[in-house]
Amino acid sequence: MKKIRCLLVVLLAMSIQFARGADLPTVIDRPRAQDGPTQVSVGIWIADITSIDSAQQSFTAEIAVVLRWKDPRLAHTGNGVVRYPLEQIWHPRVGIVNETNSVSRKMPDSVEVEPDGTVTYRQRYVGAFTQPLRLQSFPFDRQTFRVQLVAVPYQSNEVMFVPDQVWIQDGLKGAGGISPSVTLPDWTIEKFEVKPLVYALAPRHQYSGYAFEFTASRNVQHYILKVILPLVLIVIMSWAVFWIDPINASSQVSIAMTSMLTLIAYRFAIDSQLPLLPYMTRLDVFILASTLLVFFSLIEVVATIILDNTQKKKRAVRIDRYCRVIFPVIFGIASIATFAHPRG
Repeated sequence: MKKIRCLLVVLLAMSIQFARGADLPTVIDRPRAQDGPTQVSVGIWIADITSIDSAQQSFTAEIAVVLRWKDPRLAHTGNGVVRYPLEQIWHPRVGIVNETNSVSRKMPDSVEVEPDGTVTYRQRYVGAFTQPLRLQSFPFDRQTFRVQLVAVPYQSNEVMFVPDQVWIQDGLKGAGGISPSVTLPDWTIEKFEVKPLVYALAPRHQYSGYAFEFTASRNVQHYILKVILPLVLIVIMSWAVFWIDPINASSQVSIAMTSMLTLIAYRFAIDSQLPLLPYMTRLDVFILASTLLVFFSLIEVVATIILDNTQKKKRAVRIDRYCRVIFPVIFGIASIATFAHPRG
């Protein structure tokens, strides 16, 4: 009997809510448009960042967004909230500028209206977001990532985004934040900020927007241990030819050719870890310098063999001795010039 009563109470509550929705006045226009811009408060929380893809220039994240605004036309009696489908009332039609087709919305498109007409919209976005990256300093780079909300139909004098005071009172500075437990192994998040940011769709088409930006630096240990260090060892291996007597021409050629082929094979092996770009990064410059040094060591071997065969062994030995110093110095200078300056 109690179950039947509970069921009747639930059905009655649903019928009252649907009746309210049926009697809802037309609220397509902005609330109190004659009084100035409609103020929409925003709270943004980055629940997780699972990956940053430098090659695809994107990052995958889970983002919670809360929007609040006041619409006196929706005020009602009682202490509870009334729920409406989003499209049934006026709303700022907020979208994310840089979301991709993979982004899904995990919560229903509905709002909660309090008795005083305060409207609350909550949504959770999960997927990949595009982000142009400046990779000249790769892998010693620092990047700024952005999630930008925009109210496409409205300009700044129609809709004004502000930080959500409820979140600020709850201790979230600026009504935004990032979870401390994000699953991002190869980056370190340094700081974040939230701010109003006008979105320029085209000349003379600027719309009200709001942005969450965070700055992250790449953890370079992986690239040092698995990309740069093996490359350094290959280059050093190629210098062994400078300590071999030119009489042993076959040994010199064998080491030089092995170093060159090893470097070429290694270059193909690490291609999948490097972004495909139309410009040179720091790592590209270092790889190119290493390749040239290994190639020139092969040229030096050929030159000393020719000198030895023409009865100029002393000159060949002298060149070998000079190269024992010159090649490491050049390699050291190239390494310092490539990696010494600060993160970009």
